[in-house]
Amino acid sequence: MITGCELHCLALTRKTKPPKRWLQKTEAAEYGSSKIGDLGKRAMFESKRILMKLRRGLSIGVCTWMPLVVMSVAGTVLAQPPSPSPSNLTTPTSSTPASLAISTMFSPLDVPQRKTMGLLQRNFLEMAGGDEGELEVALVIDGTNSMSAELAGVRGSIDRMLDDLRRFRKGEVRASIVVYRDYGSPSGEVSIVLPTFTADKATINKAVASLQPESGEPFFHELPDVGLHTAITRLPWSDSPDVVKWVMLFADAPPYSVTFRDAKFPGAHRRFTNELLVSLARKRGIQINCILCTSSDDNVQPYQQVVDQTREFMSELASQSSGVMLDLSYPAIQTALIEAGKRPEIQYAKLDPINAFDLAAARRQEASVAATDGSPAATTNVSIAVVPHEPLEGIQFDPDRSSVQVATAIRHRFASLPGVRVVSTVDIQRQLRRLRAEGLTQTQAIRGLAGRLRADYVVWGSVAPQTQHVQTAAYRRRDGEAVIQVAFDGDYGQVANVILTAASNDPARDPVLTRLASLAMGSTSKAMLQAPIAETAATSSELLAALEALEQSLAFASDSDESIQLLKTAEASARAAVAAEPRNPLGHWLLSNVAFNQAMHDYQRGAINEAKTRMTQMKSSLRRAYRSRSAIEATSLSVEIAGDYFLLVDRNVEDAISQYKQLIDVAMPPASQLRGHWMLAGIYAGDWGVPDSFADLKKSRQHVIEILANWPDSPEGKQLKQWLRWDEASGQTEHDYLPTIHVQMSKWDEV
Repeated sequence: MITGCELHCLALTRKTKPPKRWLQKTEAAEYGSSKIGDLGKRAMFESKRILMKLRRGLSIGVCTWMPLVVMSVAGTVLAQPPSPSPSNLTTPTSSTPASLAISTMFSPLDVPQRKTMGLLQRNFLEMAGGDEGELEVALVIDGTNSMSAELAGVRGSIDRMLDDLRRFRKGEVRASIVVYRDYGSPSGEVSIVLPTFTADKATINKAVASLQPESGEPFFHELPDVGLHTAITRLPWSDSPDVVKWVMLFADAPPYSVTFRDAKFPGAHRRFTNELLVSLARKRGIQINCILCTSSDDNVQPYQQVVDQTREFMSELASQSSGVMLDLSYPAIQTALIEAGKRPEIQYAKLDPINAFDLAAARRQEASVAATDGSPAATTNVSIAVVPHEPLEGIQFDPDRSSVQVATAIRHRFASLPGVRVVSTVDIQRQLRRLRAEGLTQTQAIRGLAGRLRADYVVWGSVAPQTQHVQTAAYRRRDGEAVIQVAFDGDYGQVANVILTAASNDPARDPVLTRLASLAMGSTSKAMLQAPIAETAATSSELLAALEALEQSLAFASDSDESIQLLKTAEASARAAVAAEPRNPLGHWLLSNVAFNQAMHDYQRGAINEAKTRMTQMKSSLRRAYRSRSAIEATSLSVEIAGDYFLLVDRNVEDAISQYKQLIDVAMPPASQLRGHWMLAGIYAGDWGVPDSFADLKKSRQHVIEILANWPDSPEGKQLKQWLRWDEASGQTEHDYLPTIHVQMSKWDEV
């Protein structure tokens, strides 16, 4: 006897008009059940935890690419939020969630900066890299109508995925293709579209182009078990244990239950159990990786009805074969993927591998050059953390606060001195948050902060905003003693000079600071230290707010709310400064930097017209900064502005290289050396739209090594580690391709 409940469940599990004969009651009840087992319950908890973190906006890294993919680690399935709806999002055929995921899952350039999603995507990257052996990949694809949009996207993205894998691995990457359907499909249950494993791109692309969807009748459930069994048992896998073997399953529906039978459709039943498939895969050394795809709009209800079954099926296969599962059923993830898909495709420059011996050699070379140079500037090495000047327990980091601007001014001036490395505001903020939670005394907190930041000195004090009266001190890391204490009324830009003057006048207090003071006071740095930031206190405040906001923004992913808002703050303050003092070069330089970072954000999200407008603004501001650079007392900043102008505005690459080479001199401030190496690494890699004649990959690699060796914890160093997949355990890179991300932008010549 057929009940109304059974009719309802069947309607949710069919792709076409239901036949007169319904599913058996037990099967219909099982398909309609929301029970997903203990594994699914654990995954539901994990998914809620991850999404809570995502909503809080936890992020790390530098301003590069947006989060792309959320996937489940083998053994941890991401459970579907209530009432998932694949039809909530309309995607172009060429930009489906599956196609976007395929295009990015093996690209280090696209690793999300957010802790939540980045850790998950890295499982695919870790699986892909670090192996010199050959790789055989069997693509097992659901070829039914419910996958029509995703199938088109997969067709357009497999080539890019394989290219990413080829960049990752030393050995040959070969692919084969199996398509499965359902019992009632016109072309049969399964087709081996590419029967051999081949590395020939033309052959693979021809096979991929032949993929076409067809009816998956009679039910929404399919035969992925048959597709997997065919791939595992009938493809000519290598017998060599040195060859890595993967299956990649793309599907939107689960297999039939082992208990389901229907006399009218004798072939519509489960053929192979999970246990058998895993056992066969293990015997051949095959990892099963699963991608849970979205379904077509006219299958929303059946997709929702069985997505938990699909998820549990895939998770079990992946977890028990040491594979990875990627879950694309989340609307939020689909939205992120769609936004990511608007990004232009990036080209790469192939570098030779880099290892720990290369970094050690670079450090020895730098020490040798410094010793040979013999100048105090080349041998000074001091690290300073400057904290906002207000009580530790209530410190805030708003760029508009006087307490923050004092710290910004001191940090900016110290960073312009040879041999001085300053700690970033964001690093200070993170460590202070942890220290406050520990309930330490002031002395303990200062010493703890210095230790965690590896800073030789912490500069901290107080400020009276109404009078600009500043009291500050330099605290030594080893004992927490305030070795220099000063008070000052006036332009915040001169506080660093007051500190160093005090150190110079009292040599017994601290030999290291005294040596630094002697170096600064006896060189061209003296004029820089004594020069006011601007003509008026109001303009100085705007410039310091812009500088602080810009520096803070660079610590966040470029698409993050934090970065976007901080760039807006920096832009508003810099514009106010140049409106008050039109010939202030620092204001125009800040505006050019803000506009460039905003252009990068627009470019990455596919807003090309907006990005071009920002680049026009950037070049205009950079031109003004270049024309007024004679007013800049800091030689390093003047040289940097000239280099950027020659590269991006004048398009004189030879002169740009000459300027950047000046920046990497050991007598220059460390921050300037870092920027010089960064720009030269890009130019010699063929980035920035430079002519091919300037490309020199050996030189590019050497500048990359310098950054990794001497500035490993800088934003640039962290970015290179991500791109090149630096492995701390093995001490070597796993992905030896440097992305050339500025080529197209640098060629826009509206100015």
